Amino acid sequence: LAAAAALPPPQPAGSTELAKYGLPGLAQLRSRESYVLCYDPRSRSALWVIERLNRDTLSGASERASCDFQEDGSVHEYHRATNADYRGSGFDRGHLAAAANHKWSQKAMQDTFYLSNVAPQVPHLNQNAWNNLEKYSRSLARNNKNVYVCTGPLFLPR
Repeated sequence: LAAAAALPPPQPAGSTELAKYGLPGLAQLRSRESYVLCYDPRSRSALWVIERLNRDTLSGASERASCDFQEDGSVHEYHRATNADYRGSGFDRGHLAAAANHKWSQKAMQDTFYLSNVAPQVPHLNQNAWNNLEKYSRSLARNNKNVYVCTGPLFLPR
């Protein structure tokens, strides 16, 4: 037991761990501290985001109040979303990898505020059903070894 107690706590999944079961697409992959996304420059948003949740990723002292939505400098400026895109649009900036899923590290939480990890959401969806789904994912992660969450936008015709 003493040897086990001396081991460092397991770290959240890196891109290799998240990709071990395959990925739904491979164009323009972006790897962050605790999630991986596939970016679509045409829609200026992620096609999908995958993250691994567990008790460790949900625990920590990270502060959401210390985070701000920011442009993703790894995306060419012609193809990246900006905060101005959302101003006055009537849409919320809906996290795909939720900030509350990554309390283990302030950097991991800040990474969730890249606009490449955001999809436009009507406020009622973002603040209700989507929020409830995020909470449910976290409850699964508290009661299981690991939970893999893959999210993405649904593009509907006007």
